[in-house]
Amino acid sequence: MNQLKTNTHSPYRRGADFGVYFGLYLTALFFASAFSINVPLLSFISLLLMAGVPFVIYFMLRSSYRRDYCKTLFSSLWMEGIAIFFFGGLIASFVSVVYMRWINPDFINTQVDSLIELYRSIDWDRGREMADIFQRAKEQHLLPSAIQITVDMLWLIVFSGSILSMLMALLVQAANKSNKKPI
Repeated sequence: MNQLKTNTHSPYRRGADFGVYFGLYLTALFFASAFSINVPLLSFISLLLMAGVPFVIYFMLRSSYRRDYCKTLFSSLWMEGIAIFFFGGLIASFVSVVYMRWINPDFINTQVDSLIELYRSIDWDRGREMADIFQRAKEQHLLPSAIQITVDMLWLIVFSGSILSMLMALLVQAANKSNKKPI
């Protein structure tokens, strides 16, 4: 009973392994976005990091697909992608809640103050109206807490990641039909 020995793991395990690296990527994206108000160059970097997410996921899924000799099922690739987003999102969420809660507890108020200032500076009636809405929300203590923002961020990461993973899994299988050599 000599079977072909492969270096396969479950999609959850591979998703968790890749999720560590993706979590660092998402953490860099969070900090680039968070500090972009003070350092305008970081807004360009955060835009590049956002645009790079599909490519990063594609190369991670392609790596797993090729390691399995191009025999991985679509559903397994898709689940691996979801796991990458889930575990990566957990890491980025943990870091962001620590930052917003204990390192920079005024982060949310500072961001809202910047939005109010931005909307007031715009010569547009709706801009002033938006500034007033944010100001009233701040005065009435209706701003979300760090944990609420983080949970919403995790949900967004996992939901959008599941859609993107589905598309990338299809693309990986379609692009590698002709090239069935393992890496």
